[in-house]
Amino acid sequence: MERALRGSLQVNLSPTSTMGSPSKPTAVSTCKTSSPLESRVANVEYSWMDTTLSVVGFMCASAGMAIANKMAVTVLKLPMILVGIQCAFTIIVLIPQYKDINLGSLQDKIRWFPVSLAFVAMLATSMLAYDYCSLGTVVVIRMVSPFLGLFIEYFGFSKAKFSASAHTFGALGIIALGVALYAVFQKGVTAETLGIIFMIANMFIATMERLAQRYFMAENPVNMNDQGLMVYNNLVCCIFTPLLAFGWLNGVNEWKHISNFINISAGGYAFIVWSCLCGACISYLAFRTQRRISATSFLVIVNMNKFVVIAYGIVFLGEVYQPLAGVGTALALLGGCYYSWDRKNLKHAGNKGDKMGKNEKLAAAKKALFDDNDEEAAQALIQED
Repeated sequence: MERALRGSLQVNLSPTSTMGSPSKPTAVSTCKTSSPLESRVANVEYSWMDTTLSVVGFMCASAGMAIANKMAVTVLKLPMILVGIQCAFTIIVLIPQYKDINLGSLQDKIRWFPVSLAFVAMLATSMLAYDYCSLGTVVVIRMVSPFLGLFIEYFGFSKAKFSASAHTFGALGIIALGVALYAVFQKGVTAETLGIIFMIANMFIATMERLAQRYFMAENPVNMNDQGLMVYNNLVCCIFTPLLAFGWLNGVNEWKHISNFINISAGGYAFIVWSCLCGACISYLAFRTQRRISATSFLVIVNMNKFVVIAYGIVFLGEVYQPLAGVGTALALLGGCYYSWDRKNLKHAGNKGDKMGKNEKLAAAKKALFDDNDEEAAQALIQED
């Protein structure tokens, strides 16, 4: 805030006069000039090939994460061991960046440890859901997760509250209707009961894990950077998944079936490697894509990926939808698109409000300095965050 106001105000705060007495401060310049770095950033243009490859890469990682997990766990049939392999792969990918990894103090690690445990439980229940459910069921059931975040975040946060509008509740209503139609009319969904239980547990755990992350990043931050958090989370996961493989969650001791690795085809190993690559690269590709396309275009891609996942299940896995269940699936997906649009608008409105607040402080600082000759008031406004 201080830097922004100083850059626009550009005043000499040392009162001087040719008569030897204090005089009203004079403006040095009211023209804001861009630094060389700002000019370079503003003029960055990405080639169509760069943009296309970034978008395709993100789509492959985003939609591919669901598809690869489903295919990998289907051929391997060792969900907990698969999660451990993915986490170990992510740590290996991060090793070359060891100089940039900040794991914080012991106190930071202790504070973050419950979040890491939630991270492990989230990955474990998600993989078990893929093991027992169709891709369509996973996508549709996950659409109700914003309900949990809305109520918990709205009532549990003070600095980073969840904002909502009439569109928010309209979108959530459409999602709820779609999920209800799918649950009631989809043939064979009762056979996926155990998977749905894991999916519901996954939604609760994922919501709590993300809200806990937000608390330790926005409300009471830990001194760990993004790379450090990734390493720590995945390290804890590598420690606990071998224990979960004894069947603590689904009653199946995976270590007794470790020979499954021998019976996997080359295509099966390709899906396992693909799932590892998607898990390690999805965050990087998301940031890369967002730098090259608009926020609206990015939201379109995110929601289109869900259609891609469902289409893959229909075409390649033979998943069949009853008419009303198909309508419910479409409503849930469209409601998700509506919800994403609403979140983008609310975020834009919040950013606009922050900008207006800065402009108002700038105007007040100028008035205090030039009209009221009150340097202390101007300095106080400039130094406000």
